[in-house]
Amino acid sequence: MADPVRILHLTDLHMRRSLEGTANKPERLSRQMPDRLRDLAGRLDDLGVDLVLVTGDLLDVPDEYIDGSMSDPAERAEMTAQAEADYRRFKDLMDAMGKPYILIPGNHDDEALFDKVFDGWTPVQDKAGLRFVCFRDFLNSDRTPVRGAANRDLFDRVVGEGGDGPPQIHVQHYMIDPPTWTNLQYHYTDADRYRDRINASGCVAAALSGHFHPGSHLVSDTGVLYSVPPAFCSAPHPFRLVDIGPDGVLGCEDRSLLNG
Repeated sequence: MADPVRILHLTDLHMRRSLEGTANKPERLSRQMPDRLRDLAGRLDDLGVDLVLVTGDLLDVPDEYIDGSMSDPAERAEMTAQAEADYRRFKDLMDAMGKPYILIPGNHDDEALFDKVFDGWTPVQDKAGLRFVCFRDFLNSDRTPVRGAANRDLFDRVVGEGGDGPPQIHVQHYMIDPPTWTNLQYHYTDADRYRDRINASGCVAAALSGHFHPGSHLVSDTGVLYSVPPAFCSAPHPFRLVDIGPDGVLGCEDRSLLNG
């Protein structure tokens, strides 16, 4: 890459529009999300944004649909149609922004419908002079983030080959660093494995995540940014601007729709 790249990073929108109701926490303003995304689109040029990144929980698909406990075929078919309509709405909103974008699903997304709508999605995407490596991981029975074998292999491969390509941005819904708990654990069961290799690699500029709604920000002693913006679904609808240059992260700034 020759010039710095500005990434607008937002996460955890929990959108519902065709899906009925709203998220089960009142601060998650699910039904406002299409309008807030349109508001954001109108500011991208003024903000100097080159690429938009969304790290999961695009929609707020009800738990009973995702975990399979909604067994009535008619109910399930109706919710499938609603969720697919909302993914198509989300895609239309992203396309209308007029910027390259990277998306991954989170634990409140339905991955099969995500793949149907965002056809052609790949885990490694070269855009804006950067290599985005996208990991679609999961929660175990304790609701702790886990990286499966295929994604561990992908991680090992891209880090091992990193010197032969553009600066890497690792994209995942869950956290790598710092270790974070509330009533749940928000970082991977083996987060130290990824943190240590990333910090030593020399090829990863940032690990950008979601899931932890209060947000987090850490820069390692080797200059790697570990970033989680606060959840966009809650007022004042925050997002984070991350500037990446040929030698790594140049800056990181929090902004919001309501507070400028």
